[in-house]
Amino acid sequence: MAEKKVKEVKSTGFGSNARNESDRLISKNGKFNVKKEGLTFFERFNLFHSLINMGTIPFFICLMAGFFLINLFFTGTYLIIGLDNLQGTTANNEFYDAFYFSAQTLTTVGYGGLHPTGKLISLVASFEAFTGLLGFAVSTGLLYGRFSKPKPKIMFSNNALISPYMEMTGLMARVANPKNNQLINVTAKMMYSQTEETNGNKTRKFYPLDLEIDKISLFVTSWTVVHPITNDSPLYNLTHQEIKNRDGELILLLSAYDESYSQDLHARTSYKPEEIVENAKFVSVIGFNEEKQSVAHLDKLSDYESV
Repeated sequence: MAEKKVKEVKSTGFGSNARNESDRLISKNGKFNVKKEGLTFFERFNLFHSLINMGTIPFFICLMAGFFLINLFFTGTYLIIGLDNLQGTTANNEFYDAFYFSAQTLTTVGYGGLHPTGKLISLVASFEAFTGLLGFAVSTGLLYGRFSKPKPKIMFSNNALISPYMEMTGLMARVANPKNNQLINVTAKMMYSQTEETNGNKTRKFYPLDLEIDKISLFVTSWTVVHPITNDSPLYNLTHQEIKNRDGELILLLSAYDESYSQDLHARTSYKPEEIVENAKFVSVIGFNEEKQSVAHLDKLSDYESV
């Protein structure tokens, strides 16, 4: 590698001591595969970040669990105080009455069937109503944050291919935007990473890969990102087995501007040696329907054939 004088990238953020012999630096879904240790529970745990990024079903389960737990807490408080000063209760069903009154107070519904008459229970009820207002304000903010947060759904091909390209070979990966949002000014960056031995120590190095086209104005159908393997490429004359022996990893980064959210989007993925296929080319995904309209068959995004 040194003989070809390929420029090394040192600003990736991973550092030269990064290791991924058992796994990849960047997972297929774009998450960084670096484990952080030495932090306390409260330093590692971020409730807002977890609620914003978790799935829809777990999110609503957490909201419902929080609602019931708060109600159970105040239900127990009312039972300890006693329901003598709570009008509208039914006989032999104190827990149900206390829970029902708590749910009405927390949501500030107040049907009127149950209402406090004592000072202590009224004080607790007013505090619960205040807690409910704060809770629903936080829940509303979380819902808005989840719906207003742009989530890139850019599709990446399952494999990267080494295919004949012009009068040489090229490293290719295909991407597409499956959503109806308009992405403009899409830029792509591709890097190759491998472990090398320097002064008897193994270090990880990163090399930029020049692209045939690194920016497109409109992301309409699919885009095949191509790195021509020229004499200046770090992959020149590098066999697939050598890439595997050096624990190579191909990293693909995409950035785009989303007109729907008026924000920049970022997506990334990586390919390990077993996900790089030689002597193959992608099958075309562009076709036409009966109305002679262009159609992108995104279910074939990862399809390829041998050459």
